[in-house]
Amino acid sequence: MSSAPSERVHHPVFARVYDRLSAASGRAGVAEHRDRLLAGVSGRVVEVGAGNGLNFAHYPSTVAEVVAVEPERYLRARAEEAATAAPVPVTVVEGTATWLPGNRRVRT
Repeated sequence: MSSAPSERVHHPVFARVYDRLSAASGRAGVAEHRDRLLAGVSGRVVEVGAGNGLNFAHYPSTVAEVVAVEPERYLRARAEEAATAAPVPVTVVEGTATWLPGNRRVRT
């Protein structure tokens, strides 16, 4: 079995640049787009590639739980911070689209 995602995904420069640029994008109207994009979501949500968690604040009350999967450790830490202020329960976990929580390898 291959190594865990955190051993394979570590892009510290990209993560910090992405974090800064995505935060600035909220001032450019992206926050309103996130509201529209997530408006009809309900139940249990798995967000793969959660980044720094900027979607979390936009989940409607119809969402029972979000499991946010993020492989990059810096972005995962930022997502964990964002989860504390989310209007719905959010659990941030390590993983990738092909290596979901519980060491379940997914064929693509």
